[in-house]
Amino acid sequence: MDEVIVRNWRSVEPTIAHKAGIDWRLLSMNSKTSGDIDVQTEPRFRCLKKITYVSLAQLQPGLSYEPHKHEDHEEVYYIIKGKGRIKIGNEDTKFRDGDVIYIPEKKMHSITNEGDEMVEFLAFGGLL
Repeated sequence: MDEVIVRNWRSVEPTIAHKAGIDWRLLSMNSKTSGDIDVQTEPRFRCLKKITYVSLAQLQPGLSYEPHKHEDHEEVYYIIKGKGRIKIGNEDTKFRDGDVIYIPEKKMHSITNEGDEMVEFLAFGGLL
């Protein structure tokens, strides 16, 4: 691929993620992975080979993602703004802006916004 690919979140139609969050799927693989949200990405932006997706996500105050897991990929969340709690398996911990969170494959997880502002984060999925 010789083409430079640049995408701004403002040009992406958002999707509802895990019944609570707002997700702007920026880049993805050509195929859908286990537990991923139902979203269509334009063919030009299905350019990833090992990273399954890159998304900008937001979660409103008081809301939580439904608990879910991914059988075939791990995730990393980078918290840009806000604070809350994340539950991964049986562990529950607080997070805030600037934190990076690792979520192993096959682990049930859910994120909750416990603040007064939107939680904004980048979500990266990676194949095993």
